[in-house]
Amino acid sequence: MSQRHLFLRLATVTRRDRHLATDQVADAVGAAGGWIDGHNQFSNKMTTLRFTLPAGGLVPLRSRLADLNLALTDEAAAALDATIAAGHAPDREVSASFQLTFIHDEPDLRIDIPAVPG
Repeated sequence: MSQRHLFLRLATVTRRDRHLATDQVADAVGAAGGWIDGHNQFSNKMTTLRFTLPAGGLVPLRSRLADLNLALTDEAAAALDATIAAGHAPDREVSASFQLTFIHDEPDLRIDIPAVPG
């Protein structure tokens, strides 16, 4: 019988510089044995990182985020804690997303998208 795919949704709201916070989360994922699969940037208001890591990396990820003072939303913290408590095999892959919402007074970031030839 196949195992159900593990997917985790993490989120934080921060006043931290968006470049710094994004780099810190990416570094925390890497330090926990994971890798970034992709990202989406929504102006300068939100960034979502998609990543994969072994279940054995969940506790180190949680610790690293705490060390960085990046507080997860209540729902995200509960989901992470429940996944850790489930005691999955350390090498089992977990797919995850991490949504960072930025609070600041900056105007919306406007990114010009070049026209596609043809």
